[in-house]
Amino acid sequence: MRSAALSLLLLLGLPLAATAEQPEPGRRLTIDGLSNFRGIALLPLPAGRSVIVFEWASQPGVCNDPACIGLQFIGANGSSDGFARVKAAALQSVRAATVDSRGRIVVVGDYQGGASGADFGVVRFNPDGSDDTSFAGDGGTTVDFGLGQANNDYVTAVAVDRYDNVVVVGSVQRASVGDTDFGIARLRAADGGLDTTFSGDGKAAVFFDLGPATQLDQPNAVAVGNDGRIVIAGLALDSAISRTRVALARLNADGSSDASFCNSSCNFNGGYTAINNGRRVYYFGTLNAHSDEVYGVDVAANNDIVIVGRSFATNGATPQAAIARFADNGTQTAERLEPGTGGNAGFRDVRFADASGSRVIAAGQSDTGPNYFLVQAFTATLAPEASYGGCLTSLSALCLVGSGGTGDLGPDASGQLHLDAYGRPLFVGTYLSSIDPTRSRVLAQRISNATGPLPDRIFRYGFQ
Repeated sequence: MRSAALSLLLLLGLPLAATAEQPEPGRRLTIDGLSNFRGIALLPLPAGRSVIVFEWASQPGVCNDPACIGLQFIGANGSSDGFARVKAAALQSVRAATVDSRGRIVVVGDYQGGASGADFGVVRFNPDGSDDTSFAGDGGTTVDFGLGQANNDYVTAVAVDRYDNVVVVGSVQRASVGDTDFGIARLRAADGGLDTTFSGDGKAAVFFDLGPATQLDQPNAVAVGNDGRIVIAGLALDSAISRTRVALARLNADGSSDASFCNSSCNFNGGYTAINNGRRVYYFGTLNAHSDEVYGVDVAANNDIVIVGRSFATNGATPQAAIARFADNGTQTAERLEPGTGGNAGFRDVRFADASGSRVIAAGQSDTGPNYFLVQAFTATLAPEASYGGCLTSLSALCLVGSGGTGDLGPDASGQLHLDAYGRPLFVGTYLSSIDPTRSRVLAQRISNATGPLPDRIFRYGFQ
């Protein structure tokens, strides 16, 4: 019988052709066990260490909640340092993770809740994986918006600002059936309490309400600029055409709407000119009745914004990976749709590689049969960066496979993308193996940065 403990395999990951960058030998780990695992993030830690954050599904005797937080620590030499932890925090699911300037690990998920419905669950660990008891007394807290219906609030993303305050976003229910808004909360770094310098009570809500019927607005990603302004990216349902559009919002550091973002001078997409002064609606490709989804966002030191997701703009049925860039004022400056290796492509997360955004790196997945993970590089104008990798006709991507061979059973699902202090992409994803297709596994891979710029060390993880 297989042990319930993690089975960690150190494997050699190779690109498909000679490339400028490659999956680093000895920096690939897979995680499998007797439960379903879902990769959330591979995070950098002080002293060259890193940690894989993953969701550990319910397993008697190991995780008695619907979902637990799994942590697997990796030493500076790339090997497991022998420490793994499973944390039960009364969560229905684990959604996202990040790390602050002190190497503290922040994980968010859907708290099971009680009479008030589901709430945002936020847990902070010390760099060694122990509970950070300075955060809400025991390392964990919840956020309840309580704005209507069943008061179900579902967290989707997390970021930290330059002061290590924790910014969490998610979908919050309003009074009308089917009505949800962007919910944003900021927690103090010192103690995990709601930061009342943000919107008066530590919480804010943003709505788009595009159609006359179901007014569903759902944030999926958040990023915080050096100046403390918060960018939220998600989707909004246009019920008049039964399609989802990309919805973007930016708040000032005090929680007010940033009217300088997409004001009257913004290059609006057709039909959505009334959504402005801190918000904008966007669609990829041409104006037709297709749906778009966005899952990742980043902000450069010059306040440029980049978003990624997937679009059905081509034929309404086959998704393409999608990326778009915006100036500080919200004006769209570049866009690209990427079909991937065999169609059915999508991006999950994105990072500016440096302060000015001269290189942009996106992570996702592709194909309908054997699946691949994609890590693709773009120039400042979002042209594919030729010779970054050996995958795609542009040679601008690395195609990663979790199970070996020509592809995974799929559907592969990329997790978050982070960069370490040397600009090396830290990738994580979830895949199925033909060895046992009944349980999902986690792939974590560090990628080289031999040719690219270094990150903005103040904005990125300059550990104190």
